[in-house]
Amino acid sequence: MRRAGGLPAGRRGPSGGGGRPGGGRRAEGGGGIRPVRRGADPAVSRGRIPETRLKNPKRPVEHGGLTARDDRRNTVRIGIIGAGHIGSTLARHFAGIGHDVAIANSRGPETLKGLVSQLSGSVRAVTAEEAARFGEVVVVTIPYGRFHELPAAELRDKIVVDTCNYYAERDGHDAELDADATTSSEKVQKYTGADVVKAFNAIYWQNLRDHGRPKGDPDRLAIPISGGDEEAKAVVAGLIRDIGFDPVDAGRLGQGGRKHQPGSRVYTVELSAPELTALLQVA
Repeated sequence: MRRAGGLPAGRRGPSGGGGRPGGGRRAEGGGGIRPVRRGADPAVSRGRIPETRLKNPKRPVEHGGLTARDDRRNTVRIGIIGAGHIGSTLARHFAGIGHDVAIANSRGPETLKGLVSQLSGSVRAVTAEEAARFGEVVVVTIPYGRFHELPAAELRDKIVVDTCNYYAERDGHDAELDADATTSSEKVQKYTGADVVKAFNAIYWQNLRDHGRPKGDPDRLAIPISGGDEEAKAVVAGLIRDIGFDPVDAGRLGQGGRKHQPGSRVYTVELSAPELTALLQVA
């Protein structure tokens, strides 16, 4: 596995998650930014939806690199809007550990029959509006330039995982982002009214697909996350742990999101939790 140093120059990922190198530095030591801690509420700390949101299921069971659900009460309904590399990889991972997944793309459910046939029976193809209504957690993994096509009414007040990255050459220039007046995820949050957590945007999709590892494995990679709602962030952190990665809290959507967007020092760099923690501290 390639470690800190990212990918060959010019290599680019999908519309959602990481694909271009953010630098080749390897961090050592600790820092003020810490890996996400498991909270007092076991539902929140394990990435499940707490009673204040919807559910309070039982403890998950570690199984290989992923975490298998030991009871249907552990199941979370996850909507995914975007069926590219990141979206289809997350659908596979989440369905593989027992969650119910509804996935949508821009071309209609009938174009996803091939993908769905390759996945677990708990995955269904739907429209974007249906995915948003279905999900207790909704992953948005589309080109940033199309975020105004999201079903905002259905996403309001939901936990939304935003994997989107802004590339001016693909998305068209955004004056606010070009001036660094705000971040792409803050604009998604303002548009949808959701509790947005930025995650999965800084990891190369093949690493997300292939390199989930059990807790304690020395090759377990870390994933930076940022967001303003601590409960939502803890739920997403638990889902990240479940699929074999360590979440590291970069802070709120603005300051924190800038630390793992394209061009940042951690973007697409393969790091452990201590390494990512240290590098975010100086980013």
